[in-house]
Amino acid sequence: MLSCTHKQKTSSIQNGIKIYSYNDISGKFNFSREIKNDNKKIITRTLLAVSEGGNSKVLEKSITVTQIGTVKLKSGRIPVSRPLASDFTVWLEGKKYQSSMRLNEKEKNLVVDLESPDPKWSGVSKYSFPKGNYFCFYSQIPDCLHQNSLLERALEKKNKKFPFIIVWDNFPFIQEQLNGVGQKPFSNGFLKFEELDKKTLKYSVEVDGQSVLYHFSRSFDLMRILWISQGITIVPPEEEINAEVE
Repeated sequence: MLSCTHKQKTSSIQNGIKIYSYNDISGKFNFSREIKNDNKKIITRTLLAVSEGGNSKVLEKSITVTQIGTVKLKSGRIPVSRPLASDFTVWLEGKKYQSSMRLNEKEKNLVVDLESPDPKWSGVSKYSFPKGNYFCFYSQIPDCLHQNSLLERALEKKNKKFPFIIVWDNFPFIQEQLNGVGQKPFSNGFLKFEELDKKTLKYSVEVDGQSVLYHFSRSFDLMRILWISQGITIVPPEEEINAEVE
């Protein structure tokens, strides 16, 4: 894993929180993403909840932190964001599962601390980083791809795939939630620009033989996520309202 410097310019990523409607085969949920650009770090919080009797019940939450920097290559310096830490919590069948990840900079590995009612998913493990220039926490993919200028580069070179490494901050519990992904903490991802539809920039991320679609505005604000093979759609609430009216 390449090390970061601290010479990266301030990111154009804007602070704020956005609410989405999350749909999968089990139902409809409320989903929020909060982004904070703070002291050369990008902090992203996500929350998945369901409304029950007028109250909101949290089903899943995460916080991921990456450091903004640059690396020097033969072609010059390129922007990168280095994953520093994450905390992920999910409730499966009413039981609490937690995963905490931390970058061990000295040993250049990822330390994963698991707490769950399942003995096989408890304790501390270390994983070596694979080779690569770009690393993105799964929960932070839209922000990470923007920060690393990969969205812009893919738009300029429309037929090219841009590789990056996905760090599954929901590992290993993702294996209980999704099919065919997250068997290890790292997966190879490939970003490709698909099309410009009106004012929407459409990209695909290929991972473990599956395709996840990310839609952005012209200013690279996340609009929606569509993971068709998993039956997952994450869209603005007004799109759900319009669909019901129609």
